[in-house]
Amino acid sequence: MSIKKITVLFAFFCLVFLIGCSNETTEQNNDNPTEYLKSFGWHIEEKISKKKLATKSLDPSIAGVVDLKPYVNEEIYITTYLLNEKQKTGKKMYANIYQINENIIGGYGNLEGWVPGVFSLKDKERLINEGTIIK
Repeated sequence: MSIKKITVLFAFFCLVFLIGCSNETTEQNNDNPTEYLKSFGWHIEEKISKKKLATKSLDPSIAGVVDLKPYVNEEIYITTYLLNEKQKTGKKMYANIYQINENIIGGYGNLEGWVPGVFSLKDKERLINEGTIIK
């Protein structure tokens, strides 16, 4: 393979990497929960609670949705919001937002009485298409 082809491939992968990082950083640095949830298509009805997370005993059930490993020694707060969106069964939907110093580091949703219990905030269209929630 020639040097020119290697350079072009390297530049392409760098560009893809930078684009991916810029999208992730924008979401992670957001400090407004309402805007953060709107960016995924969700709408807040009301704030339910805010609590401090004990980082030494992280809940493994959310590990696939929110990666908290980089923040083990940080003060993490979880704020739970009731969402305007509803399940087809009429049961409620919630969003849990994780913040450090008012900066949002991630979040996930959960549906009352639903198994597996949690979902990625990016999954709104999938949940609508599956018939789990009302559009």
